[in-house]
Amino acid sequence: MTERRLSAREVIARLADDSTFTELPHPERQSGPDGPLSWQGYDASRARAAERTGEEESVVCGTASVAGTRAVLLAFEFGFLGGSLGERTGDRLESAYAYARAHRLPVVPLVATGGSRMQEGMLALTQLQCVARQSALTREAGLPQIAVLRDPTTGG
Repeated sequence: MTERRLSAREVIARLADDSTFTELPHPERQSGPDGPLSWQGYDASRARAAERTGEEESVVCGTASVAGTRAVLLAFEFGFLGGSLGERTGDRLESAYAYARAHRLPVVPLVATGGSRMQEGMLALTQLQCVARQSALTREAGLPQIAVLRDPTTGG
């Protein structure tokens, strides 16, 4: 018997105290047809992923209480293009980390990803550095970060 993987929102629902999750606003990035590299079929792949998961991107960011402690949760949706990191994902993560620092909240990444998004090439890889910088700034601010590695998390 194969167990179904939990979606990002199902993981949040299991972790967060009842009805405390509030999604954070995120920046809207516009790209040309088929993304920043005009990768043929990329828009169609994104549309299928959105239809399948109900998400617009591969990460859901928000605040919630976890065992009575308010925190910023960053839940990756593996069903959306393998939970991959693209420009829009990086924008959402960067914004969520900034919110955590501004409100002095711990950050809990719930990671399920295959790594950076190949359809965005080097632009996606640069998001890794942006997210690492946000994590470093959050650490320098003295805020806890507790990463939960979910299945699958392969990196790439």
